[in-house]
Amino acid sequence: MKKTKQTFNDGDVIFHEGGPSDMAYEIVSGNVAISKKGDDGPIHLATLGKDEIFGEMGVLDQGTRSATAKAVGSITVNAITRKEFLAELQAKPEMALSILSKMAQRLRSTDEKLAHGSSGGDINAAHMLQPLPAGDHDKATGAPVASKGFWSGLLNLSSGPATEIIEIRIAPFAGEDGKAHTRRVVHALEKRKGVRVRALKQPLLVDPDADPRDQEAALQTGARKALAQAGADLLIWGEAPMPGLTLRLRFIPFATWNDTPPGSFGPQTILPLPVEFDGLFAEFLHATALAATVPKTEGKAATLLRDLPLALDAAREALDNLQGDLTSREKGWIFVCFANALTTVAVQRGDIELYRKAAGAYRRCLDAITEDEASYEWAMIRKNLGAVLQAIAERSGDETTLGEAADNYRSALRVLTVADHGLEWAAVQNRLGEVLFRLDFASGDIEMLKHSLSAFQAALQIFTRAKTPMRWADAMNNLAQVTQVLGEQLKNVEALEKAAQACRVVLEVRTKSKTPVLWAATQNNLGSALFLLGKMTKNMAHLQGAAEAFSLSGSFYQSRGMEKMAAVTEKNLRHVNQLLASTQPKGA
Repeated sequence: MKKTKQTFNDGDVIFHEGGPSDMAYEIVSGNVAISKKGDDGPIHLATLGKDEIFGEMGVLDQGTRSATAKAVGSITVNAITRKEFLAELQAKPEMALSILSKMAQRLRSTDEKLAHGSSGGDINAAHMLQPLPAGDHDKATGAPVASKGFWSGLLNLSSGPATEIIEIRIAPFAGEDGKAHTRRVVHALEKRKGVRVRALKQPLLVDPDADPRDQEAALQTGARKALAQAGADLLIWGEAPMPGLTLRLRFIPFATWNDTPPGSFGPQTILPLPVEFDGLFAEFLHATALAATVPKTEGKAATLLRDLPLALDAAREALDNLQGDLTSREKGWIFVCFANALTTVAVQRGDIELYRKAAGAYRRCLDAITEDEASYEWAMIRKNLGAVLQAIAERSGDETTLGEAADNYRSALRVLTVADHGLEWAAVQNRLGEVLFRLDFASGDIEMLKHSLSAFQAALQIFTRAKTPMRWADAMNNLAQVTQVLGEQLKNVEALEKAAQACRVVLEVRTKSKTPVLWAATQNNLGSALFLLGKMTKNMAHLQGAAEAFSLSGSFYQSRGMEKMAAVTEKNLRHVNQLLASTQPKGA
């Protein structure tokens, strides 16, 4: 197979998202960063290294590029033309089948990173995490491994992703004892499997007299700049407020979620530790740091999947040894960190029992952190508890738990306001709408459906197509589903027309090239709305539109091996065709 060597300098774009797909690439040396456009700027999907392949998806489907590839440092790649690439596949058809399977996994991973599905139960990266295969453990500690060949790299013939080191940086503490505090935090994390920790040379300065919002903005900006320069994943920033008995640590990841999932560490999440914390609290710090890390690559996600559960087990003992120097509120903060970490593990494993334990941990947090004393922190606990209960209800079908989730979302909305916490307020409104929609299915209460509609409309006050397109599309798709059900129950043609139109505008954002799985789901929703319209009005055009939408989504699901969804869509299409046959004028 003919290959053409090409070189790129640091920051050079190899191809742009939306550009033509005429080449696949094999990395000879250096690294390539893959990213997609997100609501708040580019979303980092992966960093690829030697012998890995990228750009093959567009070459196979002849669509536009679904992501941007950029050189990290000086790199050399082999460029492979579509003709050469396909010729090799035709010579080895079993490889083509494997590639299609791998592509389906990548598509689902990317879709979930960009926007959570309507269930709202799992975080974006959950489905890309795979168990670490036997024999790969040394990769996490930097031990040399054999280089993969071209086809093994393309097809990922190993039984799972190799692990990658989690890079952690510690911002130097300020003050007279700052060096000692910094050394203690570094010492607590160094020499741990899968982690490399370093102290930054320069502190991140935050003006103590500035407005809290300005302080937060300065800290976030400085932290991300430092992480970018170091190529690191997580920065830990801390202070020792008077009287100097405790350290208060905050965790700032380089990568970000497009939507804050349950268990995520927000900018206000604090881990307080005694100034001279011992081994138990070092274990707790390790678990918290891992849980706060947002993985940039599948390899880093594999490291977290392997190490976080073990770290969390080692950290539990610290909860039984909270020292007297910690205030009641500080102990509550520690339980918040534990609950977040436990939720992250529950999401990794999809384990309902772990979700139940996480719910218990969040309830324990509410014993120490009250709405009157710390309203924002209390509201975020309620939000996370609601999300965990929602995940439990979706797995168990328990209506009571679903109602508890709604109650917690409503409690959070007593504190979160559209003026002061716009994005968080809208996110809770969207999740509340999802829960109320499910409760309507369980109870048949049309008033519940109307409240669900109001919640989605509220979320859309903040989630706009211009500023937050993926979140807007998620909420608008939810709105379309509720409007469709209302239209069916009320026999209202106008409502069904609005549902169909909402699906059409969502499809302008959820395109097949950018988010194919979400595109197919919305096509399915459009088909349902048009089917109901056609059934109600006997309009052939609506029925034909429904058949087209179901055909598009069904073909996609079949091509990706998504058998359950393909079967549902095929059943829907049969209903449409039967109605078309009975509606067709005689002799036509």
